[in-house]
Amino acid sequence: MIEVEIKVRISDPALMRKKFKENQGSYKVSLIHEDTSYNMPKGLRDFKQTDEALRLRRSSRFDKNNHHNIQGIEYFITYKGRKIDTLTKTREEIDIKIEDVKKMKEMLELLGFQEIFTVKKERELYMFNFKNYHIDALIDYLPILKQHFIEVEYLAKTSEEIEDSKQVLFDFLSIFDIKRGESITKSYLELILEKSEEKVKK
Repeated sequence: MIEVEIKVRISDPALMRKKFKENQGSYKVSLIHEDTSYNMPKGLRDFKQTDEALRLRRSSRFDKNNHHNIQGIEYFITYKGRKIDTLTKTREEIDIKIEDVKKMKEMLELLGFQEIFTVKKERELYMFNFKNYHIDALIDYLPILKQHFIEVEYLAKTSEEIEDSKQVLFDFLSIFDIKRGESITKSYLELILEKSEEKVKK
């Protein structure tokens, strides 16, 4: 599958929730994602250079009105290919649910994969039907950055769908006064590392 994804910063999540509701957005669930990124074993290709990613995710589900009521915890390992264009985060994605995260971590360690960093995200998932497309929209909060973001996603089955999907997602975002030029192509990990480097320079 090819994940067509657009990410933007927002300053007022409460306003965005209001706009989502006004535009028939359906709140589904809140999530806490703890994503641990890995790099290839030393001597092999460097994901930072190849624009690839390998991620181990712990996903906790709950209702935003009751943070203490955890509905379930799941684990996934995900490979992301290099980004296809310079305007969005569109890329090939292979996502596999795993049952034994401890054994998966042990296997990655034994194979020499290098653990890089764990990113925590607090998310609210909304779903929309727009121009006959099923669109997932996430309001994200990154505690380490103290910033809110929106991510909109669509899973394209073929490469022919990509351009049409991107246009639909940008048209969807325009409802909320979000423009193409606001699109961020860096991953959350890249944004965090970039901020850390800026602090070191100061």
